[in-house]
Amino acid sequence: FFSRAAPAHPPKPRSSSRAAHPAAPAMPLYEEKLICPLAVRFTQDHIRPVFQTGQDLEGTIREITAKPGSGDYDVILETPFDAIEIIRWHKRDASGAEPDARHWFTFDNRRLYCLQRAAAALWPKRVGAVVQALYAATDGYQRKDNSTTAGRAVGIGHSPKLLTGAWDWRAAAPAAAEVAARDEARAAVPDLQDAPAPPSMLELFFLGGAAIQDKVDAISEALSTTDATSPRSEDVSETLDSLDALSEGFRGVWQSARRGDHYEVVRADGGLVCTHSDGRGGTRRVAVWFDEKRDRVWWGSERSLFAQAAEVRGQGGQLRWYCDDGSRAPQMTWKWIGEADAQPKASKAEGAKQPQQRSARRRGARKAQS
Repeated sequence: FFSRAAPAHPPKPRSSSRAAHPAAPAMPLYEEKLICPLAVRFTQDHIRPVFQTGQDLEGTIREITAKPGSGDYDVILETPFDAIEIIRWHKRDASGAEPDARHWFTFDNRRLYCLQRAAAALWPKRVGAVVQALYAATDGYQRKDNSTTAGRAVGIGHSPKLLTGAWDWRAAAPAAAEVAARDEARAAVPDLQDAPAPPSMLELFFLGGAAIQDKVDAISEALSTTDATSPRSEDVSETLDSLDALSEGFRGVWQSARRGDHYEVVRADGGLVCTHSDGRGGTRRVAVWFDEKRDRVWWGSERSLFAQAAEVRGQGGQLRWYCDDGSRAPQMTWKWIGEADAQPKASKAEGAKQPQQRSARRRGARKAQS
């Protein structure tokens, strides 16, 4: 779901192309710096437990690693996402828990949550993260800031009314306050420590073949985990088997029992894609997400509805979709009417027979393999 962030560059100020005068110096936009994630604050009261790509935050946190640090930091975090942007500004504390003051903030709230979780877990090591320290805030930043705790804490859930957790590193690692306060006191971009520059091509050359061999060995070791006896290969195999079983029960054409809309589900790019056709001739593609941990199938990028994966795999000819608010009544019910190439106007009798025929074919295939 994520692409690896590009290596940090030397802290050369980025420039705006719109200079006041050709002879005037270009205004820098940001510099790549190091800062303790615990010294950065949130700008939202709550965050969703997943990224827009569908990747859950907990899984992303497990992908974060640490490399040897420099200067004021024992380790530097390496993440599967891009560096967060931070900005320094004055924030009024609506809760009155602390005096109004200037702090470092970010609009990349979910990424900050992942960084803070990793930093708190590594305490008492002094943890740094590469950030893009902005010299000026982006347009409309005040409208986006709705934190009522001056950014100290954030709720976690799919909506503010359905929070499943809350995070404040001061409760998880209170002893880290001294390290965070040190970076919070650095009041301007130049005060922050420069991000380490990646080794140049000349430096890599002088490192010699040993460093290159280390890279090769590391890649070979990673590839060796695809061996049939390795734990990773077993996990991947189980995941693929689960997705195959889900796809077998899910793909095809479904009809909404209430509105008569049609939904065609196909397997594509290692996942499932649904094409929704309404009664007025309009169509749209909707992502379908498989939540293996909770054994659910989520509808849409916002995950507004879910179906039980067990019901999908059972393929009883009916699929019920629920809201994730504890209610037991389904919000939408689908009836299976045929394979993906079937005509949407298939009769009800045919629709009732086809799931049984499909199950019979599956039983016959399993007997043939055994």
